[in-house]
Amino acid sequence: MMSKEEQGELSESVLELRDQVDQLIKQGKIEEAMEIIKRREKTEGIEELRWRIVEIKCRNRKGEYEHVIETTEETIKVIEEIEEPVEEKGEKERIKIDALNEQVWALLRLGRQDEGLEKVEEGIRLIKELEEKEGEHKDKERIANLLNNKGNCYYQKGELDHALDYYKMSLVIREEIGDKLDIAASLNNLGIVYRMKGELGPALNKFKRSLSLKEEIDNKQSIAASLNNIGDLYQELGALEMALGFLKQGLALREEIGNKLEIAYSLYSLIIVTIDLEEFQQARDYLSTLQLINKQEENKRVDLCNRLAEALILKASKRRKNLAKAEEILDEIVENAEKEIISHRLTIQALINLSELLLEELLSTSEEEILEEVEEKVDKLMEIAKEQQSYSLLTESYWLKSQLALVRLDLEEARNLLIQAQVIAEEKGLEKLARKISSEHDQLLEQLDLWEELIAKDVSIAERVKVANLEELVGWMARKRETIIDEKEDKPIMLMLVSESGLPIYSKQFNPARELKDMLISGFLTSINTFVKEAFDAPGMIRRITHDEYTLSFNLIKPILFCYVYEGQSYTAMKKLDKLITEVYESEVWSALEEVGKKGYKLKNGEIAQMEGMMGEIFVSN
Repeated sequence: MMSKEEQGELSESVLELRDQVDQLIKQGKIEEAMEIIKRREKTEGIEELRWRIVEIKCRNRKGEYEHVIETTEETIKVIEEIEEPVEEKGEKERIKIDALNEQVWALLRLGRQDEGLEKVEEGIRLIKELEEKEGEHKDKERIANLLNNKGNCYYQKGELDHALDYYKMSLVIREEIGDKLDIAASLNNLGIVYRMKGELGPALNKFKRSLSLKEEIDNKQSIAASLNNIGDLYQELGALEMALGFLKQGLALREEIGNKLEIAYSLYSLIIVTIDLEEFQQARDYLSTLQLINKQEENKRVDLCNRLAEALILKASKRRKNLAKAEEILDEIVENAEKEIISHRLTIQALINLSELLLEELLSTSEEEILEEVEEKVDKLMEIAKEQQSYSLLTESYWLKSQLALVRLDLEEARNLLIQAQVIAEEKGLEKLARKISSEHDQLLEQLDLWEELIAKDVSIAERVKVANLEELVGWMARKRETIIDEKEDKPIMLMLVSESGLPIYSKQFNPARELKDMLISGFLTSINTFVKEAFDAPGMIRRITHDEYTLSFNLIKPILFCYVYEGQSYTAMKKLDKLITEVYESEVWSALEEVGKKGYKLKNGEIAQMEGMMGEIFVSN
């Protein structure tokens, strides 16, 4: 039997070995870490559980997510059954928290955000229980992982503002601790959210700050991840040569480390950029390397990267036989996804690129059957978006369905779908996307006469696809280029309030020097009355119509319909209208408006003055 001194020496050597493995994991040297885990001497009790967590970390980073979820469940059962030595009080809870964190990692990568959020909450509860028992904060690092993972859950649910909040909370704690690698990870996550929100400048800033910290500590795996993120972002900005440079640096580091899955991801990104640069031979060279890795590795994600990259290279060649082969591969990827989605991101790419090929075919044939196939693919995109709670994809899918409704010559459905798309984008903080969709809606209003003409002429499906700019939208979704939006603000003309019965109860012209003809105002009222019944049947829905050179936007807060008349862009106009409604609703004026709307009373001079003060701040001062 070992003496206490011998046990202490053994414990110290085991701790050193585990620290060595942890460092290898942080550096991305997973195979080296796994070798040490395989060769180590078996231990018992709490120490053996710690080793299990280390092995789970390795398998997570190798992409063995299903295995990780199964193993963590088994480990948590063992934790609950094992006897805890007095001198290691609280270690069972801490190991369980570490297991839960690893389980969240795997669940998120399998698209199971709600389950991930449950595990995070369980971890936070355990931390709070430990703090109550011990009367001190010993686990700041664990709290910061947990908060970061909660941010990850909200990010994948599309709740971007919530994700930002938790990433920022995690960053504050990590900055207190001073671990540069963790600080860099939080900055990286903030960059990812800003990118998703369409705020590419702040995203690039966070990515570069993250990279700088990683370079200070010379963590090659993390540096490679940052280089790849920056490369992908430059591609979105259209700076393809810059993108290529960063992606090449990332690949070189990943090859040095030897993590085959990450090398595959880098090669895939490089293939996308070299296709965009029309450097097709270079793209094929990268594909050859990817194919070699695919032969060496039995990894479904590597195989999916390989097949999708091959399809995209074939698609880019534009040769008829290659296009047919690309369509065959993409079809196969989409069909397999019906049974098992290996990577949602890559499956989405396959669906969008397949839709793009089908549209090209539709333009040359005008066949109804092909249009139906495109609609099926868009429905699948929407299904994945809902499953993943990916609100950016859901918004884009509604937008795409709107354009398909135009091709079907269903103008009302097209407008309703655009409204749904914009509502989701605004609710989820996707401002750039909301602006794009609002601009699209304005354009549709301007083209209504043209579409009525196309309906009368019964033009071909191919002609309708061209007018709807369907190809352009699908191409943008496939390549995700930043779109420059005209930032001009609206010019306020008039605000009118109408009761549920259609009776005008208040109006305000913003430019007294610019007289509006009675006939024009009468036309506004006629247009408003046309929409009163629809508005009161569908509260909360924003509508807009055009009258002469003006646009009228409506919003209903029962029993009052607010109508804003303006020239120019609708996005800023509707923001102003929303702001006014919020301020009015939260003021004492609202109760007076309710009485007016229900019983037909008149607003008092003081109430009018108060409301006009708000309007002046919102519509005139700006």
